[in-house]
Amino acid sequence: MTDKSIVILSLMVFHSSFINGKTCRRQLVEEWHPQPSSYVVNWTLTENICLDFYRDCWFLGVNTKIDTSGNQAVPQICPLQIQLGDILVISSEPSLQFPEINLMNVSETSFVGCVQNTTTEDQLLFGCRLKGMHTVNSKWLSVGTHYFITVMASGPSPCPLGLRLNVTVKQQFCQESLSSEFCSGHGKCLSEAWSKTYSCHCQPPFSGKYCQELDACSFKPCKNNGSCINKRENWDEQAYECVCHPPFTGKNCSEIIGQCQPHVCFHGNCSNITSNSFICECDEQFSGKKCICIQPYTQVTLILSMYFKLNVKYFLYY
Repeated sequence: MTDKSIVILSLMVFHSSFINGKTCRRQLVEEWHPQPSSYVVNWTLTENICLDFYRDCWFLGVNTKIDTSGNQAVPQICPLQIQLGDILVISSEPSLQFPEINLMNVSETSFVGCVQNTTTEDQLLFGCRLKGMHTVNSKWLSVGTHYFITVMASGPSPCPLGLRLNVTVKQQFCQESLSSEFCSGHGKCLSEAWSKTYSCHCQPPFSGKYCQELDACSFKPCKNNGSCINKRENWDEQAYECVCHPPFTGKNCSEIIGQCQPHVCFHGNCSNITSNSFICECDEQFSGKKCICIQPYTQVTLILSMYFKLNVKYFLYY
């Protein structure tokens, strides 16, 4: 038995002891971190292996792809989700360092079937065999989902046992420009496990792609079941319009059509006649529907009074 066969047999023993697999649990919601983070993936069969690419490897079935091939088992290292710009390090255990193994970037179909295309050496992740710790080049970590499998120069591949990994790299859309504050300072830049990007989740009363719009209607300013319409062109809490139901009217649908309102009678008292009509009882010197007009004789009296006062001041001065 060759040394490579012994190694593969040892890996199969390791794999059989973990045949029940695990469900990979992760945070359902992650917040964007401004500085790059480093992730170390242990390239081993003794831990962190899940059995079903379409089900067990995704907590509560959040993976958007659905298995249509029945009970096909696709064991793998638990999937990883990182941000654009993060650093990924692969760490191999000593038992995997003897064979001439490497990691190859493949399609999803090749990933599921552990298909190694020997004609695409430019898809190898590392320039030498996997030994110790290796940092994955950023060219393999562009935006999107990438599939990496274990390949060997010769002999059976350990890929079907689970030595493969898919990595989803996400970018953020939470800044209007590179110098802008995330979500305009009015929300958090978040991504759900099933989302492909990070986006703004705004705090009330703000809304919009970057939380840059004030949702004045969140204050519920329209009374009496009135409908609120945001006016996006303005930037203050009055940037809304109320559509009122009869008999209500006014800025906030708080006034009743045809009934007494404060100061509706400028110089008098208001009295309701019906639900749609009222009357002003004016003070002595005033008249008109809203007690605005001054009585004619009052106007003459005021003119004479002013004339008299002016003459008295003139007389006293001289």
